[in-house]
Amino acid sequence: MSLQIGQALRSGLDSLLSRTGAILLAAYIALMAGLLPLSNTMVVRLYEQAGLTEAGEAIPLVLDVPLSVAAGGYLLGSLAGAYLSVVATRTFVTGDGGQFPSGAFTRNVPLALVNVIVGGLVYSLLIGLGTIALVVPGIIAYVAFLFMLPYIAVEDRNFVAALRASYRLSKGNWIMLFVLVVIAVSAAGLLGGVGGLVSSLLLPPVVGQLVIAVVTAPGSLFSLAVIAAAFEQLRDAERDGPVGSAPTGETPSTPA
Repeated sequence: MSLQIGQALRSGLDSLLSRTGAILLAAYIALMAGLLPLSNTMVVRLYEQAGLTEAGEAIPLVLDVPLSVAAGGYLLGSLAGAYLSVVATRTFVTGDGGQFPSGAFTRNVPLALVNVIVGGLVYSLLIGLGTIALVVPGIIAYVAFLFMLPYIAVEDRNFVAALRASYRLSKGNWIMLFVLVVIAVSAAGLLGGVGGLVSSLLLPPVVGQLVIAVVTAPGSLFSLAVIAAAFEQLRDAERDGPVGSAPTGETPSTPA
């Protein structure tokens, strides 16, 4: 079965506009707004260490804390972002939009986070190596392993099993998945670009940066919802018959 791009986009939008989607969006906005001053502070402190104090003076929303504190806070915020991604993926794949599915916030969280973080690093490395090898292999790696997060979050697989399962599930739909991602990312980029342009022209720098953080959140969450919808669509089709290649009958692995 070929991926139905329109269906995945509609399902992703419906998930984003649902009750649970609104709650997750509020959490994403709060997280991005909290990470902004921490990242600005790190940049300014690095400028100061390099003797570029004047360059740092133009950056708003800077906290009166040392670099180590800002970096520590940013790492904690990034960990919270990984946790939200796990919760959101579980919600978009197995929820009904009206309430969060059982275990979405609590099931195997430590193991899920370890696999998401380590798997994310491996995923990025595969994309980077593929991009160095004439770009196209990097694009293939991106779409082939796109479902690593859903397999970790929803089926509690370790990242190795998740990468392998993602490759199998996506095979035969790489072009369609690439088109889907381009559409979702373009929509998110357009929203962020318009918000950034309006903010830079009409608002003070402090307010403008916060507005950009707010308008970026829906695009990021929409992309995640679309990927979750594509995963659910192809996984359901695989259970009914082959997707690109015959099902292997692989069972979920024990989380690492």
